[in-house]
Amino acid sequence: MRVLQLMLAMVLTLALSACGTSSTTTTGSASSSPAAPAASAAPQTDAGEKTIKHAMGTVTLKKKPERVVVLFNGMTDITVHLGVKPVGSVQSWEEKPWYNYLRTKMEGVKDLGEETQPNVEAIIALKPDLIIGTKPRHEKIYPQLSSIAPTIMTEEIFDWKANLKYAADALYKKEEGDKILADWDKKVAEFKQKAGDKIGKTEVSIVRFERDGSARFYATGFAGTIFKELGLARPKAQILEPGKAVLNLTTKEQMPQLDGDYIFDITRLNAGEPSVEKSQNDWTSHPLWKNLKGVKNGKYFKVDSITWNLAGGSMAAQSMLADLYKYFEIK
Repeated sequence: MRVLQLMLAMVLTLALSACGTSSTTTTGSASSSPAAPAASAAPQTDAGEKTIKHAMGTVTLKKKPERVVVLFNGMTDITVHLGVKPVGSVQSWEEKPWYNYLRTKMEGVKDLGEETQPNVEAIIALKPDLIIGTKPRHEKIYPQLSSIAPTIMTEEIFDWKANLKYAADALYKKEEGDKILADWDKKVAEFKQKAGDKIGKTEVSIVRFERDGSARFYATGFAGTIFKELGLARPKAQILEPGKAVLNLTTKEQMPQLDGDYIFDITRLNAGEPSVEKSQNDWTSHPLWKNLKGVKNGKYFKVDSITWNLAGGSMAAQSMLADLYKYFEIK
C-alpha cells in the first residue's frame, strides 16, 4: 500500500508540474500574440474607416483619400503644406491660377474656377473621393457636392488652425498637422518673448482701400486672428459688434478710425484696376492722414496682401509672422 501511495503521489506531482508548464506557456502566448498584431494594426487603423464631424454634418471615409478636391484658397495652401497635391482646386484670387508661392506644387492640378462659384461639372469629371469646402462659400451647393463624393465643410474661411485640423484628419495626415501646429506655437511663443513690452501695449490697425473710393479697416479676418493670438491689441475705434468683420469708411472725416501704433495696409494694387490705386492715393495724401500716429511715427507699412489676407492658410500664416519680425524690428 505504501509503495502504491508513493507511486500515486509521484504521478500527481508530475501531472501538476506539466499543467503548470502548460499554463505558463499558454498565458505567455496569449499575452504576446495580440502584441504583434497591435503594432502592425496601428497603421491600418490610421488608414482605415473614420467618421468626421464638420460644419454641416458628418461624413464617413472608408480609406485614405487619393483624389482630393479643395474649394477655397486657404485649404489649397493647407493641403499643399500637409504634402498632398489635390486633383482639383479653385483658382487663386490673384496670380492666377495659383499663387506664386504654391505654383511649383500645383503642376497638373485642375483649375475649378472661382472660390465663390466652383465648376461643378469639372468636379464630377475628376471623380474625387473627398471634397473640402467651407460653409460661408458653399453651403448652398453642399447637397450637390455631397452627392458627388464625401464632402467636408469648414465653419470659417480664415480660421486656418481649425481648417488645418479638419484637413489633417480627413487626409490621414494627423502627425504632419500636429507638427505644423507645434512649430507654430513655438514660433508664437518666441515672438512674444522677443517682442517684450510691445505685447499688450501696441495697437495694430489693418486697412484696405477700395475701388469705390472708400477705406476699410478689418476687425477680424485672417491677419486679425493672428494678431489676437500674438497678444497685439486693436484700437478701441475698431472694436465692432460680434459677427462684424470690417467697416467701410466713406468720408475722410472718418480718417482717425484707421489709426494705430502700427498701420498695416493690405490693399492689393492691380494694373487692371487703377481705381484702387487712386483710392489709396486719395486717402494717404489727405492732410488728416499725416496726423495719424502710426504715420507720424513711420509705422505705416504696405504689406503682401496675398499672404496677409487672400491666401488664408498655414503657410501664409508662417510668412506673415516672419514679416512681423521685420516690421517690429525684432531679431
